[in-house]
Amino acid sequence: MTAITVSSKYQIVIPKEFRNLLEIKSGTRLQAIPDSQGIRLVKEPEIDEIKGLLKSLPVDDAAIREERDRELA
Repeated sequence: MTAITVSSKYQIVIPKEFRNLLEIKSGTRLQAIPDSQGIRLVKEPEIDEIKGLLKSLPVDDAAIREERDRELA
């Protein structure tokens, strides 16, 4: 476990070993998620990382056609 100190401006520094491990660079966005132990920091995926994610999801063509039909009515 690594200790992190909160500054007077309520900021923290993510240790270099974690930045390297998670490929966190300047400008990387993180989500702060409260949990029973405190706060979890989760890296937001970049657009390149989620590109094509939806391609693998099954699509029910009939449901899509029905939705379009309702919108046109």
